[in-house]
Amino acid sequence: MKQTYEAGMHVRYGGTGICLIDRIEEVPYPGPQPMRLCYVLKPVRNSGMEVSVPLDNETLCAKMQPLRTPAEIDAMLEAAVHDDPMQWNEDRKQRSAEFRKVLAGGDAPTLLRMIHCILRQQALLKAEGKHLSAMDDNARKDAARMLDEEFGFSLGMTPEAASAYIYDKLNRE
Repeated sequence: MKQTYEAGMHVRYGGTGICLIDRIEEVPYPGPQPMRLCYVLKPVRNSGMEVSVPLDNETLCAKMQPLRTPAEIDAMLEAAVHDDPMQWNEDRKQRSAEFRKVLAGGDAPTLLRMIHCILRQQALLKAEGKHLSAMDDNARKDAARMLDEEFGFSLGMTPEAASAYIYDKLNRE
């Protein structure tokens, strides 16, 4: 079933992040149709920018997703704690490739599983008096940054507060 949105709603839009649907209007568009009905999105991070998403383009419209509710976020965080975390790959190159793939996919539950995996490894290393590699820590930071913006917005807190909230939930074991 195709999701429909209204002006004034906030959505996630692919790599652009959280956007306000500013309006729905006909926009000049290249191609056989000179005018197309579009969602006009304004990214929260860059309100001076506009993104036009034609309503008749299923591929682009599929990139628009409703924001998660606080209850959905809490359920996702709870599931991340109880699900098996991603398995730690001892091979640094393979692990790096796995992390890049997860980051490129941007799937929130998978990002959470990756963060949880890295945090577990960090705790194991800390018990041995060691630290994570910069590559692993950067992967964790990149995944967290992707989640902090959306979760913070949905929970009514700053990305920094959302980050602390996520880590608190994931470290309850």
